[in-house]
Amino acid sequence: MARIDLKQSSGLPIFYSGEDLQPQGLTINGTSTICIDDIRSQLLNEELNCPEIFYKKYKDIDKDDVFKNQNLRINIYLIFPNLAGIEYTKTFATRCSKRPRILEIIYGGGTVLLQKYDSPIKNKVVKTQIRKGQKIIVPAGYTCAIVNSRQTSNLIVLEIHDREYSPRIVLDDKGGMAYYIIRKNAKQEIVRNPDYKIVNEPEKVEWDSILSKYGITAKTPIVKQVMRKYEKFEWIFKEDSVDI
Repeated sequence: MARIDLKQSSGLPIFYSGEDLQPQGLTINGTSTICIDDIRSQLLNEELNCPEIFYKKYKDIDKDDVFKNQNLRINIYLIFPNLAGIEYTKTFATRCSKRPRILEIIYGGGTVLLQKYDSPIKNKVVKTQIRKGQKIIVPAGYTCAIVNSRQTSNLIVLEIHDREYSPRIVLDDKGGMAYYIIRKNAKQEIVRNPDYKIVNEPEKVEWDSILSKYGITAKTPIVKQVMRKYEKFEWIFKEDSVDI
């Protein structure tokens, strides 16, 4: 396929070849390829052997230390379309306990799951269908997984956060998130992870009003918004600064 220019959606000079990202004049601090053996402990069916590759993570993208000097870290996730049995391909469940982060969908679409599980009585799960251009704030303390629940195209998601507080992989001991996104009878469904005996039903949130509250506009790439109006985004560097 022809190369796709992602600059308009990401705010960064990046092309997409169909299989890989091709940054132009940017530095990448490292790339991780997450295979089925890596993420097996967070799958609905741990006995599977395919697909081999779930996603790639491009870490700490920068240009002449512009983002580093602003104490920001930018990562990009490239999630391939496939099924692991009946479950759609996804990222690890990750959590940052001290700072929020922002996700922006720069290509494709899918589903984002957020959860904060303190106890069977006190927990919250948010399910959001995502599309190109959409932005989501992941508050501190919330766990996040990104699911490519479309089978026809890759899903590319940009993540920006305080570089001193990177998200960590969590929930291996629980089989991942409280819910799995699956394909059943040619339809997308959500099913509970049996390791969570009691968990609330997934809910929706009104992202437009939440984003507006924190100074995020819909059309401009989040990288440009943060760099142009840095003082408006002081909440990125503060603990417990976001509520959804």
